[in-house]
Amino acid sequence: MSFLLYPSRERAVFPDGKPLLWRLGDYVAVYQRPEFGTTGALLARRVDADGTEHEDVLIHQLPTSAALAKSSASVFEEEWRRATRLSHPNILRTLDRWLDTPPEPESGAPRPLFFQLVTEAVAGEMLSSTLVALEAKGERMPVPLALWVAAQVAHALHAAHEATDAQGKNLGVLHRDVAPAHVLLTYDGGVKLSGFGIAHTAVRLMSGPIFKHVGSQPPEAQRKGGGQVQVDRRADVYGLGVTLYEALTGVDPFRRPLDYDSLKAAMSGDAPPPSHHRPELPATVDALVMRAMAPRPEDRYATAAELARALEALRTAFTPADGREELSAFLRDVFREERIRARTRVPSLSDLLARAAAEADAERARQSPPPASTREVQGVPTPPVPPTRFVSHPRRMLLYGGFLLFILMGVLANVAKTRERFVEEVSAVARSGQARAVSCLAGARERVRVLLQLDGTGHAEAKVEGPLAGTVAGRCIEEALTGLPWPHKRGWPVTVEVALDGV
Repeated sequence: MSFLLYPSRERAVFPDGKPLLWRLGDYVAVYQRPEFGTTGALLARRVDADGTEHEDVLIHQLPTSAALAKSSASVFEEEWRRATRLSHPNILRTLDRWLDTPPEPESGAPRPLFFQLVTEAVAGEMLSSTLVALEAKGERMPVPLALWVAAQVAHALHAAHEATDAQGKNLGVLHRDVAPAHVLLTYDGGVKLSGFGIAHTAVRLMSGPIFKHVGSQPPEAQRKGGGQVQVDRRADVYGLGVTLYEALTGVDPFRRPLDYDSLKAAMSGDAPPPSHHRPELPATVDALVMRAMAPRPEDRYATAAELARALEALRTAFTPADGREELSAFLRDVFREERIRARTRVPSLSDLLARAAAEADAERARQSPPPASTREVQGVPTPPVPPTRFVSHPRRMLLYGGFLLFILMGVLANVAKTRERFVEEVSAVARSGQARAVSCLAGARERVRVLLQLDGTGHAEAKVEGPLAGTVAGRCIEEALTGLPWPHKRGWPVTVEVALDGV
């Protein structure tokens, strides 16, 4: 992730490398944490005006378009207030927020807004990065530990689902993006669920998928037309079931070679039981996971609390050991001690500033060549090299110019013919993909306009326009068309319009 910060922000030191050391209101951004969650984050420290340093925090940034700027601020404020009502040991606390407005562009274009959410910072690893580290070592997460971690996440979800406002009215909080990238495992053996106030704000402010992680999208979230999808707490139960599946097997249950097929599998619930990838898993684990991620909401656990009880009962059958101690020892076995020490002992800002300044000075010294008069070879000064003089004959230049013009005209003619053939090939591939794309309409009697942009390297981006834009059916069409074997000609971008008629 590229964390965008505008030049108007006050900065202390900005070397070419890390640390960042940007001043953001009451905070100084120290390190970039792109692996944190699905949006990335900055590790920052709250600093008073007199330089007194306080606790470390994480800053998450949510950009939105200028077209929604007027209504976006109130939406963000509402979601932030809902997130601050969540209080549970397994939920990453939301501390602060602010709305960042960059300077007016010289072109006079509307200014986008940047919502910045501040949460507590804890030392640990995301479940997603833990699974990647285990895969690199050819290992799997212990079954009792995976069940215990999932139980802690279930407790967090239930607390969020039951959260109320000051008058005792249920806030209706849903996470909407339960995935390994939002489960934080701390080095002292804790489990924190992050992403509250982020996923739902993104839903309300931006077009596109409601669930950022393909596996976290329950089948009932399919949309045949425009508008928001109404889902309940069982959608988060489904997301936790998929997360537990990945923790146990290291495999995304809906991952397919093509993104289009992955989306289709997630919509239909087409996934083998976990024991298919890990044969030693007992049938009781298979039954729990497959029930949590059942395609029909009524077949799942009714609440996250019910799922938590089932997880704890199943874990007890494996071992009565303390989960916190087991998790802490597990993380220290998986990750190098240097990495853990670096994340648990962040230096003071004065040390970071001195280190950054020294690195910047060293880099400038390396990039600045010595003056020509001081260059020496074995102690002997090198004499300056006289400039090269080019003398041309007018008649010879005229001859060369005509010859080059003749060659250029031939090249341009050949390029035109080649481009025409390339466009024909692109059109043929687009026609071949229409049948697959039409299947996404699922009986809708609508005419859909799709714009395809090819960057000349075989990569295509599809954008559905009209009522289906941003819907599940629209994304299904986009995945179907972008997954086609597009021809490529480097440096030749092409835009193709595809019209689909429902049946």
